Amino acid sequence: MLNKAKLKTELSLIYDNSEFKACSGAVSLYQFFMENNLQSTFTGTVSLLRILITTPMTKAESERCFSTLKRIKTFLRNTMSQDRLNALAMLSMEKKLVREIPDFNKKVIERFATQKERRARFLYK
Repeated sequence: MLNKAKLKTELSLIYDNSEFKACSGAVSLYQFFMENNLQSTFTGTVSLLRILITTPMTKAESERCFSTLKRIKTFLRNTMSQDRLNALAMLSMEKKLVREIPDFNKKVIERFATQKERRARFLYK
């Protein structure tokens, strides 16, 4: 539960500081807190931002997420565990963020190839 008095104090500090005003929205403000290790100082604000960022703003947004989940389930019907389904759904919903990660596909392939032993060898040395 959020402490109303603490949150009010944190928000007044944020509104008065020009560095925070430079942030264009909730996501950029959250990233600013993470990059500058301020999450322990502004605990209430960070909690509020997490709620704000993860809550769908419209019904269409949540329907789009369920549509994505339905496509994934149809594609790989009964061949996956819940963990894998969750991971694929998250990747699909956050594809814009994933595209911004440099060499993401290469890193995933390398990690997959170096994990536990499989029937076929994926790394040739």
